[in-house]
Parts: sequence; C-alpha cells; structure tokens
Amino acid sequence: MLLPSLPDLNIQDWKKMLRHVLLVCLMIQCTIADTEYKKGTAVPLAKRTWLTLHGDEPVVVANGGFSGLYPSQTDIAFRNVFGKNGTVFLCDLHMSRDGHGFCLSQLNIQNTTNAADAFPDRRKTYTVNGKEFQGWFALDFTSDEMFSKLLVTQSIFSRTDLFDFSSPYPTDLFLEENNNTQVWINAEYPAFYNQHNLSLVDQIKQLLEVKKDISYISSPDIGFLKRMGPVFHGLKTKLMFKFPIDRSTVEPTTNKRYASLLTKLSMIKKFAAGIVVPREYIWPVNRARHLKSSTNLVAKAHKQGVQVFAYGFANDNYLPYNYSYDPQREYLQFVDNSKFAVDGVVTDFATSASTAIACLAGSQNASRKVHTLIITANGASGDYPGSTDLAYQKAVDDGADIIDCSVQMTKDGVAFCLPSVDLISTTTASGPFMSRATKVEALQSSMGIFSFDFTWEEIQSLKPQMFSEFNGELARDPARKNMGKFVTLSDFLEFAKGKAVPGVLINIENAAFLATNKDLDIVGAVTIALSNATLDKQSTQKVLIMSGESSVLDKFKDIPTYQKVLHIKKKVEFVTNETALEIKKHADAVFLHKHSLYTQFRGEGFTLNLTNLIECMHWANISVYAGTVVNEFQDIYMDFNSDPYTLIHNLIYYGADGIITQYPSTANAYTRNLCTGNQESYRIPDINPGDVITYALDPKEVEEYKPPPPEYLETKDFVTPPLPPVAAIAKKNDHGGSASNSIFSLL
Repeated sequence: MLLPSLPDLNIQDWKKMLRHVLLVCLMIQCTIADTEYKKGTAVPLAKRTWLTLHGDEPVVVANGGFSGLYPSQTDIAFRNVFGKNGTVFLCDLHMSRDGHGFCLSQLNIQNTTNAADAFPDRRKTYTVNGKEFQGWFALDFTSDEMFSKLLVTQSIFSRTDLFDFSSPYPTDLFLEENNNTQVWINAEYPAFYNQHNLSLVDQIKQLLEVKKDISYISSPDIGFLKRMGPVFHGLKTKLMFKFPIDRSTVEPTTNKRYASLLTKLSMIKKFAAGIVVPREYIWPVNRARHLKSSTNLVAKAHKQGVQVFAYGFANDNYLPYNYSYDPQREYLQFVDNSKFAVDGVVTDFATSASTAIACLAGSQNASRKVHTLIITANGASGDYPGSTDLAYQKAVDDGADIIDCSVQMTKDGVAFCLPSVDLISTTTASGPFMSRATKVEALQSSMGIFSFDFTWEEIQSLKPQMFSEFNGELARDPARKNMGKFVTLSDFLEFAKGKAVPGVLINIENAAFLATNKDLDIVGAVTIALSNATLDKQSTQKVLIMSGESSVLDKFKDIPTYQKVLHIKKKVEFVTNETALEIKKHADAVFLHKHSLYTQFRGEGFTLNLTNLIECMHWANISVYAGTVVNEFQDIYMDFNSDPYTLIHNLIYYGADGIITQYPSTANAYTRNLCTGNQESYRIPDINPGDVITYALDPKEVEEYKPPPPEYLETKDFVTPPLPPVAAIAKKNDHGGSASNSIFSLL
C-alpha cells in the first residue's frame, strides 16, 4: 500500500517539497562542478576488462545511502551519496502496521530510531526465524506515527549523532526522489511480515507503479524470490539471493542451512541472477586478524553464471592488519586481484569504494599524476616499529620521496634514529630499565627513560616497540610489535644513498638541553654524519633539516643545498605576515599539524573554516608540509569520509606541498590514481571546510556557533636563543658502522 494523498501544504508536503528543492540544488551544484572539471583537455582512459562475470566494472552499492556519516536509510543519507556512475542506492524494506513501506536498516528499530523514548510502552517480543527478539518494531507503529513522531538515529555509536533529525523514509518517496538512480530493495524478513498479514510481495508490486526499473531485489528467503520471479518477468530487475553472516542459520523455505545452500549454485541460478554474501565468505580472516587464502566461491559462482556481490564494507571497520587500515586496499583485494573480481560491493562509504574501483584499480604501475612530496614519519611506522631497518625498507618499497630520521643521542655519543628521546613508548626499556626512569621538566611533564642515559650497547640490548595513539581494536599489528633493529644515523644515511632515495629528512630536537646538561653535541653529530656520507657536497639527493628550534636551523644556513624545515609543534589557526617573514629568515618550509589547516565545528570532528596558514606561508615563499597523516579512521575528520585518500586529496587541494605520513604506501597510491587529470565519470571530491555541516544542518545553527579565538602562531613559539657551547663534544666513534657492516646489508 502506498502513502495516501495528503492535504495541500501540510507538514509532510512541506518536507517533501523541501527534499525536492535540496535535491535539485545539489544536482545543479554537481552539474556546475562537472562542467568546470570537464574543461580540461585530458583524454578519458580506455575501458578495461574486469574479472567480473561479464567483464564489467564492479558495481558500488550505497548501503542505506551514505550511512557511514548519516543515519542509514534516511533521505539525507541518500541525498549525499557521492559515487561513481552507476552507484546503486540500497533500501531495506520494512512495513508499518497499516501496510506502508519504509526504508529501515534493522527489523528491531530500538537502536536505529528514538522509538524507545517516544513510545516506551511499545516494547514487544517476537519470534523471527526461530529466534526471540525483544525491542521496538516498525509493524507496531502506524505510518503516521512513523513519519511524524519517530526520528532515525545513527545506530553505530562510534559515528556522529549530529544528523539524527530525519523521519523514517517511505519507500515510495524513496523511489520517486531517486527516479533517475539505480535502486536496490532488500527484503530481509518476508516470512515474518507474512505471519502478521503484511506482504512484502504486494508492497513491491505497488512500488513498481512508482518506478518500473528497480535494478535489484534481494532476500535471504528463497520462497520470496521465487514469488518475485513472475512479478519481474520481462523487466531488467535482477533477483539476488542474500546469505547471512552466520552460515549455520536455517533458510526459512527449504529448512536447510545456508552453508549447504552455498554449494548449490546451479540450483540458485534457477531463481536468482546472483548471490550477496558477507565479505568473509570470500576472504576469510583468522583470529589474529590476518587474511587467510581466498575461497573459490567467486570462481565457482561465475562458472555457473551467477554474479557475486560482497557486503559489510565500511571505512570504520576494524580491518584485517594486511590492509594497514587502508580501506581502499580492502576493496582492491576483492576487485583487483589477479584471480577474480566480485561483481559489486555493498558499502556504507560509496565514495571510498568508488575511489578504489574507478581511480586505484590497475594503477600500481602508473606514473604519478599528483606531484607532491611524500615524507615519512619515522619510516613506514604504521607497519613496523618506527625508525627501524624494516620501517625504512618498507618506506622505500612503498615509494616514499623523503625518509626521515629523528636523531637521538646515547651518553657515549652515538647518534641514532628513534621517534622520541623517551624510550618508554618506542622500545622495551620500561621492562628491564624502569629503575632509570626520571623526570626532566625541560623535556616533558611525565616520567621518562631517556636515550642520553644509555650507552649504544644498552640501546642495542632493547627491542623496538610499535607505537600508536590508538589502542584496543585499532592497535597496530601485534605480530610486528617488536620487529626490526635500531639504526644509527650513519647507517641510515648510507642506506638512503644505496637505495637512491630522492631525499632524507633529519629531525633535530633538544639540542640546547643536550649541550648544556649532557655535554652532547647533536648538531655536530649530524653535521659530521652528513659530511661523511658526502651529502653536503651534492644536490642529487635532497637533504631536509627539521627542528622546532630556529637556532638549530641557523646552524645549517651556510649549506645552500639543505632545505631547512621549521616544525610548528602546536596546533595553530592564524599567522600574520610579519610572523611568516620571520619564519622565512630561518626556514624554507614548515611542518604543520594537518588540523591547523582548518578550524573545527563545536568539537564534533567536522571542519568549519580554512585557516590562513597555507596562504600566508606561500605568500612568504615558504613550502608547507602537512601531517602527520595516518590511516586509522579515528584520526580523520568526518568531512573526509573516514578515508585517508579523501584527506590526502584535500590537504593537497588546500595547498599542501608535501604530506608527512606513517603510511607512505597510501600516499603513493593516491599520487598514482587514474582519475586525476582524466575526464572520468568519478573523481575524488574536493571538500571545502564547512561544506558538510553547512549543507546538512540548519544554517542558523551553524551561524550561531561562535568558535573560540584562533590560536596565533607567534615568534616566541619557534625563535630560540643561539645554541650554548658544548663542554665535551661527542667524538667520532665506530658505532655508526660502514655500509658493509650495516644491518641494512641484510635486507
């Protein structure tokens, strides 16, 4: 049954009219953007043949719209899908008591709406496919109650609740407003609704009066799909048999377990064009969160002429460690391996799936399309303990332009690479050497175990330790937690020369403290190491000297081939021209925290405005390196879709000259993406700060927000007194090692 006609100008008509106006505005905006984009002269890429059933590009299915950001299945979620051509909108069909269809993500709407608060007495218990479920259910509400009194909420609590203001979306309105879009109706519980005299079959028949070309109908119920066959006879609609996560579940029509039905693909072919399966059916994951070998499901299905769609994709999943928290690598594992490609992916983040399929697939050997510097943060420290031989080797393998060494000193004068002067977080020192913990107010407020209190021999007795700001499910691969070996500065430089890395960055901190309190000359140690490696006498490989102290950078001002980088450690939001000119006296570039490039809206994890930092630095002829970029979704503002590629794209769009990252493989893949410079149907979106909240929220709510005063960058933040003399200069020693004795010679 369709929603009845309503009197003119009532609240529902106003809502409907407003949706149409916003949709038209969005279409106009996208059309203008596409027109501007297509003014270029680039030639579109040749169409490739995929390993899908019919050789077509895999389909992206937006599960409930852009449900990774907005409440699933709402008008705002569908309205804000940004995907490649042919992206399909998926609606999960549920029914109200009076027989109206609604798009809702779950049968039990307790966690997906405000039903428990709005109707506390409506709690019910139902038996569904042999299991008891207790909560609130759509069939206990009239359509008027659903539309006028319920609000759909974000059901995944790690996602924002900022947009929990939409009514449940009637399915006929969903089809009407998306008439020019491919749509997918999933009927998860037809038998349950039949038990309560509500027919999903009849509902879909009536929906065909609104939109004849429904692209896909799916269900885990074989009987329902067979009844759908005659309904769609002669139409292009594909019927899809959906498998649950738990294979031991019993299918309601045949009373057979889904695990058994998965072996009967020829039987499935008789009533369905394809299957929809959890992604673990194809790439299983072991308990240690590593991928197992792929199954042969896709190959067997394709042999029978059955399409395979995989579901369960989301950027904020706790991904297998094989993907290094890079969501696109997971999509590519399913569509761009040498053996098979699924025919489609069902995802909460259609933008990311589109980027993977349209831009990254087949780009492994492509030349760079985006020429920005990729600078490591302690090597590939997202994959191995930072500043170890393995982290540097992977950084080179992953295409980094500049590999970095944060120099620390031992008490016997050995310069080596380690992310921090405090050994606690990046080594195993806290076990055997906790008695050496001390508090050094000049360096940090907490207790620490410091490298300058150890000999090089003692340092070598320790193991490196993987460090991350994230714990729990976002902790980095435990199997690699203590892998690798420590690297002296001289070994690092010889490695960089031997691998012909385009450049090195040497980070120097705490120079004044070491000179005054520990009689250690870190600047002198770096100068000697660079000279011994002859990097001060050439310009083939770039040498970047970075520090947060101007006095350190000034020590290298007489070597014109060195680029001096000022590290602005605190998050700032404004710089004056005078301060920028003062920076220029000491540095050629700055390393800025990525969140310094934009302000934040109400601490909600959304951008508000672009700061003036890049513009002002460029005005002063200062390059800007933005970082530190990591792949973990919790570190990425929600405007950027919890997607490191969207973040990197927009940092460069804002004007960053280089990206400092713990995952150089992700940055390198972005620079080779096939969408840049080509008239593709899809391109990675440019997202101006404030775009998301300005579009999605009431403009008055955004205007009324008064952000705190901006944090200014001042000269006192980086101008430091000349370095003091060192009483006992660190002498040259044999700990640096020659190339032949280097640990890198084993790689």
